Amino acid sequence: MKRKYLTVPILALMALIPMVSIFGFEYIDNINDGISVYFLVDLEDGENIEINVTHTEDGNFTLFLFDSRPSQTYVNDDKTLNPIIFQVALNYSIDDNPYINYTVSQSKIYYIELILIDNGPDTFFLTSNIDELTRYYLPIVPGYQIELVIVAFVLTTGLLLLYKMKSMKKIQN
Repeated sequence: MKRKYLTVPILALMALIPMVSIFGFEYIDNINDGISVYFLVDLEDGENIEINVTHTEDGNFTLFLFDSRPSQTYVNDDKTLNPIIFQVALNYSIDDNPYINYTVSQSKIYYIELILIDNGPDTFFLTSNIDELTRYYLPIVPGYQIELVIVAFVLTTGLLLLYKMKSMKKIQN
């Protein structure tokens, strides 16, 4: 009889205890060919970062770790990798399920880039032992060419003035 009274508090207590995950960070997304996904993390000197990527379909993923902010995706128009990325990256993995295990030598912000090269779209699962990864977005839209903006402004202003002058002539007649 006393066991019945203990069952409810024990079940309530078990519901309040959080499930423990093996990895500190998990991220799931679906991307297309040639698309890059970025993360950043602030690491201290001597800290180890472990990143693992698995996927559901036949996508060809690559994983890169940078010690400075990438200013481009390093993906060519034909969805191949620019070879410069291998010189710029601290560490990389081009395996079927990319995996990086790296101990940093300086305290700073590090950047992670995951690229789906081909066989997409595909859903990936990124896990890391660091729970402070932040999703990071590189601006994809290039800046406007100033010459084009000036020409568009002059043409628009000219057309508006011409329309205004024609409507003023109609009012006077």
